[in-house]
Amino acid sequence: MNQDIMLPEQYSDATRHEAMRRICHVLGISPEDLALLRAMTDRLGRVESGCNSVTRRCDDLQNMMRQSCCPANMLYSQVTIDEYSHKAQVNVIKPVIGLGGDYVDDYPVPPKKKIRLVHEQRPGYSPVDITIALSIANQGNNLLDIVVRLYVSTKPEGPGTQIGSEYRGFQFFTNEGGVTPVKFPLYQNSPVTVGSKEYLIIELEHVGTANNLTSAFASVSVNNAGWYAACGPDVCR
Repeated sequence: MNQDIMLPEQYSDATRHEAMRRICHVLGISPEDLALLRAMTDRLGRVESGCNSVTRRCDDLQNMMRQSCCPANMLYSQVTIDEYSHKAQVNVIKPVIGLGGDYVDDYPVPPKKKIRLVHEQRPGYSPVDITIALSIANQGNNLLDIVVRLYVSTKPEGPGTQIGSEYRGFQFFTNEGGVTPVKFPLYQNSPVTVGSKEYLIIELEHVGTANNLTSAFASVSVNNAGWYAACGPDVCR
């Protein structure tokens, strides 16, 4: 005569407790030790999964390092990188020529005109602060008439991606008229990195009605010590 098979959860607590006692007696361990073994088994499974994940990540990082440290994949040699190890400033002073329209190729910048400035091509970097000194004709102090825009682009003529808000010239000066650095803006809540094949562009537009912008000097500061620690010779050793 066939009997229905009972599932474990259909047994009473007393029956399951007695079965557990007998199993522990046969194994020579206490119920507490058995419960600990079961917990350890679950934990070992999670540890093994975590170790496998770490191993895969280490393999990926090793492959990345192998590729990035291969001379054939390098944008710049260590010789060139070493040349920038002590340079904490990137000057953005070279006018972009041939843009036409409202752009001028050089100073002065008359009212209703603008000029684009870039730096020489160099290894990538992350700007920290930006400083801009402006000289206006006739000893003018109409710094409010100079609009400043920042872009990152793969080519000097742009247009590129605008970084931060529009500034006005007076924001780069103290109330006493001295030049003061401004914190470089974030992009999507993260510090900006200008890549080795990119340019930081500073655009100056004269929106006033008088007094030419006769000259300007713009630069960004760089944490050269941190930069060299990330790009120096120890990285690929």
